Amino acid sequence: MSVFLVGYIFTPWEVAQIDTFSSLLYTEKFRKVEERLRYLEGRMDPLILGVMRLAYYQLYMSDNNTERYYDEFVSLMDELRGRYAKPKSTREKMLLATVYAMGAVLYGRRRSIPKALDFGRRAFNLYREAYGEDTTVYDALLPMGLYDYAIGYLTRSKGRKREGIRKVKVVMERGSLAKPLAYAGLVYIFVFDNKPGRAVSYGLKALHMYPESRTFRWILGQAYLKAAMYEKALNTYREIEGDLRRRNPSCKVCIAEALYYQGESLEGMGRRKEAKSTWWRALYYLKRERDPHRRRKVEELRKRLAKRGVR
Repeated sequence: MSVFLVGYIFTPWEVAQIDTFSSLLYTEKFRKVEERLRYLEGRMDPLILGVMRLAYYQLYMSDNNTERYYDEFVSLMDELRGRYAKPKSTREKMLLATVYAMGAVLYGRRRSIPKALDFGRRAFNLYREAYGEDTTVYDALLPMGLYDYAIGYLTRSKGRKREGIRKVKVVMERGSLAKPLAYAGLVYIFVFDNKPGRAVSYGLKALHMYPESRTFRWILGQAYLKAAMYEKALNTYREIEGDLRRRNPSCKVCIAEALYYQGESLEGMGRRKEAKSTWWRALYYLKRERDPHRRRKVEELRKRLAKRGVR
């Protein structure tokens, strides 16, 4: 869940527009998102609008298991990096940092680790600089906290991990537009920290903010699996499958992924025969996915199914 929208020295009108956009984005109403972006052309600060469009590309690709907007994302990201290479204000620093943060997420998902770390470092430095200029910019602490935690995890530094968690919790308590992402961030942190009970708690709080969201429902499902709450995980992934069939039935690989995790849930419950049957259903949908932009995800899931003896 990797979109960063920060609210700092925005006008009330800008805050209202970003809030409306976020509500549409986090509930995967992508046609309305596109309509909103077209409406804002010429009305919104180009840098804010660029960040919003990047957020749309990123969440669309994540939700649809596709690389459809990859070229558009990279092109726009590079354009913004070039145009605002020397940010003149705290506002520009915050927004440019957001561009780098989303780039880090993009490259991290593609396993381009050196590039992801470089973008993450740039984002971290810009957020830190902006926060140094004004410590009421609480949303800046979210990516800073996640970065601190990641470095602490990699270096086995308990102090750095604790500092990362502290910063994310500040955003959860005092942030504005980044608050739901802070809850989601804490889910991932506590999953990694092997504290699944806490992960579930924050996953439920994130979903409470956007009850129609697939994005936060996926996150909650992972928390349930980690906590060995297999029946709740199964029900959550069934809810996701049902939502996909209603709102996005053309994404066969998405349905297959929901079925894959249903299989994991069933296996955890000791219902191995049902799990195997569910994985075969997942393979059925993978074989029917024709979108070339989803090939990477199809191959990833097929490899995971093959390890389960389903090929």
